[in-house]
Amino acid sequence: MTRVLLVAKDWHTRALLRAQLLEEGVDVEAFEAVADALASLDSSDVLPGLLVADLSASDSPSAEIDALTQWADQIPIWVIASRSLITEKSLKRRGFEMLLFRPVDVGELVGQIKRRAEA
Repeated sequence: MTRVLLVAKDWHTRALLRAQLLEEGVDVEAFEAVADALASLDSSDVLPGLLVADLSASDSPSAEIDALTQWADQIPIWVIASRSLITEKSLKRRGFEMLLFRPVDVGELVGQIKRRAEA
């Protein structure tokens, strides 16, 4: 199974998703900020199979979207956004594999991530 990077500023969201993914046997590494996850990518010889970034609580979603876009042609990236903070228009044609908008069913999301990680 491939490694999954998870980014979520809100620690409740990050901890819940990470815990459920670990329970499902997914190799997951969690970060509070996109910059931290991207620093991990820069220092790693092996790219993860998926990066999931929950930007719904981001302090600077536009900057984080721009940073993620730089990696979208190298790794699959799923972005979770809040319609009130980020418009779908700002996310289109950025190369992200999947765009999800809050509210997201955590159980369903974990299942989708697990299936993607196993593929």
